[in-house]
Amino acid sequence: MTTTTAPTNPAPTIPAQADVPARSLPVELVDGPGGGLYLLPFAPLTPDDCEALSVLLAARAAAVRRRESA
Repeated sequence: MTTTTAPTNPAPTIPAQADVPARSLPVELVDGPGGGLYLLPFAPLTPDDCEALSVLLAARAAAVRRRESA
């Protein structure tokens, strides 16, 4: 099982990158069995945190799709 602490900076090609805060999000993303992704929050998420997490997850999903189609 792989553990990743959010946020990793999304790829520069993501248009909403300017909306991603410079601070770390209060969550941890954990790769689970069978390709599942678990979100472990450390604190309540603000609306801005949710938007940044959305951008992060969209970038991750795009990377997974590219890997699977290659």
